[in-house]
Amino acid sequence: MSTEVGRLVVVGGGLAATRVIEEYRRLDGSGPVVVVAAEPHLPYDRPPLSKSVLRGEHDAVPLREEWSSLGVEFRLGRRTTALHPDRRSVLLDDGEELSYEALVIATGATPRTLPGLAGDGVHVIRTLDDALALRRDLVEHGRLTVVGGGFIGCEAAASARSTGATVTLVETLPTPLARVLGTRVGAEVAAEHERAGVELRCGTAVVEARVRDGRRELLLSDGSTVDATVVLVGLGVVPDTGWLEGSGVAVDDGVLCDDVGRTSVPSVWAAGDIARWQNPRTGERARVEHWTSAADQGRAIARDLVGQGKPLDEVPYFWSDQYERKWQMLGRPEPDDEVTLVSVGPAGKGLVAVYGRDGRVTGVVGAAAPRWVMRMRSLLSEGGSYDDALALARS
Repeated sequence: MSTEVGRLVVVGGGLAATRVIEEYRRLDGSGPVVVVAAEPHLPYDRPPLSKSVLRGEHDAVPLREEWSSLGVEFRLGRRTTALHPDRRSVLLDDGEELSYEALVIATGATPRTLPGLAGDGVHVIRTLDDALALRRDLVEHGRLTVVGGGFIGCEAAASARSTGATVTLVETLPTPLARVLGTRVGAEVAAEHERAGVELRCGTAVVEARVRDGRRELLLSDGSTVDATVVLVGLGVVPDTGWLEGSGVAVDDGVLCDDVGRTSVPSVWAAGDIARWQNPRTGERARVEHWTSAADQGRAIARDLVGQGKPLDEVPYFWSDQYERKWQMLGRPEPDDEVTLVSVGPAGKGLVAVYGRDGRVTGVVGAAAPRWVMRMRSLLSEGGSYDDALALARS
């Protein structure tokens, strides 16, 4: 039996938006669906941007081969500039006011930039056009300086190095990924990049960009300099919430949501990188910038739209492809958690890092260890003990 909610408007054209629509139609949601997306492209997968797209293996990886069967009306290349809950409408940048009965906010986040560093050769990676522009500069110049040792920075460094480019990575903390995974696992990541030929400049920060002898360079806080002909700034993202100002939607480092994605405004939901969902067990809110979380949240909202909503109690999962190894993460590890490294797999070539706090396991990170990582899921979901997690990793 079909379920009619009236016009469903989805603002954003990424994974969360796609999964909302797919699940809504699968559950016989029959109302009209309109997607408003700032980019001119149909929805595509973002993780390949810093990997296969940057390496030149793809131009884009579509999230769907076709959309006609879902009956979606697209407004591509259009930005939403305001939300008017009293009129149940959103305002677009061309002046159109689009009414809704149900609204899903999935506008994602915007990359941070570095003050004083702009112009030709300076890049971020968030969109397909971003990745293609960086790829063109890599082909032309054969070198890259990455500012920021997070996942995007590390993936881009690995991809650029695999094409033969000369790569330097600058990170303020002692190792790449230290901000997320701590320095012990970060040291393992650093060693892998160094083996591949990436020059690491860790424990130092960019002070200024300057031009010397006609070439742009970055002055670092340790007094050294690095070439800045082609630069990728990978310093994280900021939720794209500016257009919601004055709407009444509660915002604090993202749109605040309950455990099914509802915001503080009736008939408005949010998903993906812009959304801080509530954990049904702890009551805490977190903005989880992971592919699987965006997909899970999108499906959960669709179920709520058709009256089948239930709290989303997920174990966050993330992966990162760097060189020949896939890094996987489950749970919510913190850099200052207790951590134990375990060698696994044939000849001990795989690695599992088990994180814990107050005697409980908080997360697991693995490199070339998919079997060991994934069998930790139920233990993490149940809040199992750190000792049990270590025993499982060693078995």
